[in-house]
Amino acid sequence: MRNLCAILLLFVLFSSSCLQKPNSDRPKPESTQVLSVKENMPKVGTPEYALASITSDFEHYWNYHARYVKLYRDFLPVDENDKPIEKEAFLLKLTKGKFLPLLIHTENPGGSYKLVKIPAHLKKDGGAVIADYAKTQLRYFKMEGKPIPSFNFNDVNGVNYSSENTKGKIVLFKCWFIGCVACVQEMPELNEMVEKYKNRKDILFISLAIDDKKPLLDFLGKTKFEYATVPNQEKYMTEKLKVNAYPSHFLIDKNGVLVKTVDTGSETSEVLEQLAVH
Repeated sequence: MRNLCAILLLFVLFSSSCLQKPNSDRPKPESTQVLSVKENMPKVGTPEYALASITSDFEHYWNYHARYVKLYRDFLPVDENDKPIEKEAFLLKLTKGKFLPLLIHTENPGGSYKLVKIPAHLKKDGGAVIADYAKTQLRYFKMEGKPIPSFNFNDVNGVNYSSENTKGKIVLFKCWFIGCVACVQEMPELNEMVEKYKNRKDILFISLAIDDKKPLLDFLGKTKFEYATVPNQEKYMTEKLKVNAYPSHFLIDKNGVLVKTVDTGSETSEVLEQLAVH
């Protein structure tokens, strides 16, 4: 869980609050940052944003990365020679810290990214960040299509959720802890998602927290959160789900198979919308 701590220190200048625990808050893009305007009617295969603009310095790159790099999607991967490659091979190359994923224009709903060499002036900071992010994405990609590790949880109200009694239901896990600012900030958005699907008895919203039961009850007494909340789950999250940053969200189909792992509430809503129609 703690292997991102040193890298996240690079983001202090771009984050609105201090980290209260390693990996507690993913850095956020600056709302005032402006990327280059897209050209009218870009051709398929051309960059959505000017490479020179998004790599002018680390802050510009991180703003682009946080907003537009969505490698959990079923995107079309292109290598540095403009040749299509497998997603796993694409992610593996990113783990080396030599390339960045450049968003290119495509008609594919999941988007398309091309491997581009990281400019020398960004390699020290950007290379480490991209490599670490890619390692996480590669790990989760390899988990997709496989059964979620078995579980047997009791939430703070004593309700039991297990691999057995959730069969036939779509299950969402939110991984978090009280001191994670980003985890708390997204709760209103997640509450709206729960409300949207309140009549769907086949969808379960479960949050796995690091914290003990008592502080969670105190927190939930002051902060509205509509997920069922399970205390003391750091071991399951780190050892079984391989979580190394918070928040993280796991979407599991009715067969108990992992569909996607994403970072934010909005990404969770996007994937759930697709999953809920099946």
